[in-house]
This record gives sequence, structure tokens and C-alpha cells, in this order.
Amino acid sequence: MIRITTTLAIIGFAAVLHAQTVDPMSVLGDTTMPAPDDVSQTFPYGITGKTPPSLNKVNYEGQKPYHRHRINLRIFQGCPQVEISAGGRLWVTWFGSNVQAERAPYHNDQFSVIATSADGGKTWKEVFVFDPSELLGGGASDPMLWKDPQGNIRFIGHRNIDFQGKDDFASSAWEFTMLDPEDEHTAWSSPRLLGNKNISVMKPLIFPDGTIMRSMDDFRLVGRPDQERIRFLKEDIDGKPIFVSALPVDNDAVFAEQMPIIRKDGSLFTFYRARKGQKFAESFDGGKSWKLGGYYPMQFSINTKCILKTLPSGRVLLVANDVQMKDKDGKRVYYYTDESGMQRELVKNKTSRTRMTAYLSDDDGKTFTHKILLCDDGQISYPSATLSQDGSIYIVYDQGRGVIGQHTIFLSKITEADILAGELVNDESFLNNIVSRPSDQGGGRREGDDI
Repeated sequence: MIRITTTLAIIGFAAVLHAQTVDPMSVLGDTTMPAPDDVSQTFPYGITGKTPPSLNKVNYEGQKPYHRHRINLRIFQGCPQVEISAGGRLWVTWFGSNVQAERAPYHNDQFSVIATSADGGKTWKEVFVFDPSELLGGGASDPMLWKDPQGNIRFIGHRNIDFQGKDDFASSAWEFTMLDPEDEHTAWSSPRLLGNKNISVMKPLIFPDGTIMRSMDDFRLVGRPDQERIRFLKEDIDGKPIFVSALPVDNDAVFAEQMPIIRKDGSLFTFYRARKGQKFAESFDGGKSWKLGGYYPMQFSINTKCILKTLPSGRVLLVANDVQMKDKDGKRVYYYTDESGMQRELVKNKTSRTRMTAYLSDDDGKTFTHKILLCDDGQISYPSATLSQDGSIYIVYDQGRGVIGQHTIFLSKITEADILAGELVNDESFLNNIVSRPSDQGGGRREGDDI
């Protein structure tokens, strides 16, 4: 067993309290949709930020093989999300491009892929694409798959269109619901406009009463002092907004990517991404107000995404980059701590984005005393996880988004027993099955490509 003996000082830190909730419309914009016969709803005429996007079916019987979204044209991809149906069909989404690496704020020439597997992740088929390029050259970013309180799988597509500052929904999040998640080419509900903020990086938190809390961020305000931007949207069981709350301003936070859990006492706890590791925040009133606690004592996921999830056993799952950082002779050094407590400097992959690791906490996130290394093969980042009905944990993450021969989406399947043992002990578990690697299909970035 690997023991990490850091302790979270829940009591006694110099807390900053933020006790204000605001009207959701003041943050999300007016999400009321125009009448169906409004010009904005009758594509291709009168396109606005409220013109609904669509999901395009690909790789179906009868489709011409040379469609523009085929994998052998792709040179860049990453940021995956995973979900599983009641019948065990796996779904993964991520974004990619045939032209360039990710470029904010409009993500031109970028689309989101949805792939599925009916054999436990052994083989995969790309089946849908979210591509807003037909709407004034719009681009896609940060797609999401999550399972709602009723067990329905939902997809969130984030669309970005340059309206030259004349439309409140130049950036907009739209949610579709699968109608038959056991069918590889499922039908979908009509899209619902969620708001004009990024609401699609982290899976929502589901409360026991069926209400949900979505994590939000306003990336346009990153680095601007005194600008509140790291927020939470509480919705009722019918999807109606109840309130929006926010963390106090913390300019150490970049893309916060917060993902709260409910602790045993009913309070909320979340990490959020910061420049030197992960900071944490707590709420004792259901997410209406938040206290900042500073940097978590254990350093991990330095300025990159991690995820938290409470498991049916009551343990807390953390998936994160097991890398620490220090200054040595004026240079930044990345290292990790091995099983015997020795510090080992990273030699091959000198980056904070490697050593993707699954941890378990027995004490509501105060300490994480068990861990298993999932992947340290290059630049590994942006995990997402889901649970099957038998308790298996499926985790996806990306490798080298624009690196020649990489830009891979990996899937690992593990159990709590594997994490507790620090190695795979379950016969059905596996690490790093390939979901998608364009270079294996004749695509991928090549020598001389400038992206």
C-alpha cells in the first residue's frame, strides 16, 4: 500500500467567504429561445447565437467514405470524456481538427467527435460529429458526456462563433440527450441552450434529491484581477436554474475546472486548477457560498485538469497527474515520490502533464492514501471517468494532442481493488487501450506540418 501522509487542515485556515448568489440570467444570458418561425431558427437564414446547432451522423451504412471528418485527415485531438449506458455500451467524445491545434477563443476548424464501443472498449467506431463550421465558420470546444439523475446520457457541445462582439451567445453551450444509448446511431433530442459560458469541461454534481450543479467558467476573464468567473449553476430536477454562485476571485486560478463532491456531512468540497497545483474550496450551504482553503497539501495536477468522484463505497476517487514541482538552481524541476518516499526527478517526460494516476481517499478527501499509476507515456492529461453497473471504473485521457505519432485517446478500466493494491488485481481490468489514434489510420501530424 502507498501511503501519502498529507493532511488537509479543514479547520483553522484563513478562509475567504463568498456569500452571494445571483440571478442565473445575469450570468448565463437570456436563454429563452425565439419562436420556431423566428428567422434565427430557420437555418440558413438569419443566423444568430441562438440558431440551434446539430449533430451529424458519420460512418453509417451508405455514407461516402471520403467525408471531411474521417480520421485519416485529423492532425490534432484531445480533451476526452466518457460515459456508459445501462447495457454497457461505452461512449467517448473529444475535440479534433484537420487543420490546426486548439486556438481560443473561437476554435476555428475544430469539431467534436463522438465514438462508441459495444465490446467493452476493445474496438471503437466514430458515429457522430458536432461541427458548427457551417454556421458562420463556428468552432467547437470542450465537449461533454454525462449521465443525468434519470440515467439518460447527455452530450454538451460548446460552440464559438465570431459575431464581432454583437451577439451575447458568440460562445454557447448546447445540450442533447440520447434517446437510445444502446444504438450506435442513436436518435437525439433537440438541443437545449444552457448559456453563454463554458459549462462543458466538468461533469455536473448530482444531489440526492435529483437537482444538479454544473461547474462554469468564463475563460475570457482569465488573468483579469477582481473579475468573478469561477461559478456554479444549480438546476432543479426539470432543468430550471435555481441560482448561480461563485468562488471568490483568485488570480492564481487559470482554467479552474472545478468538480465538487458531496461529503458525508453534506458539505461540498472541490479542487480547482491553479498555477502551482490544485487549490480547494468548500461550501456548507449547498453551494450558495464558498470558502477558499488555499493550496492542497499534496501537490498534483499542476495547472491542469483533475477529477473528483464519490464512489458507491463512500471512498472518493481522484484522477490526476502525479507530478510535483520545485525550483533547483534557478530552474523548474518536475519529480514524483516513489513507493519508498524517495523523490525521483522526471528525466524522459519533463512536464507536469504525465503520470496519470488514480487515487482513493478513505476520509472524504482529507488524504489520498492509495494510488495506481495509469500512464506515464509522454504528455498525458485531461481525465474523465464513469462507473459501470458492476462498479468498474472507466477512465479516459489524452496523449500528446498534436505530437507526431501520438494525439491518442486512451481508455483504462480499473476497480477499487486495483487502486487499493497499487496494481491490477482484477482479471477484467486493463490499462491504456486505444480509443483513437489517427496515425494508426493513415492520419496524424507529419514531419513538416506546422500546426
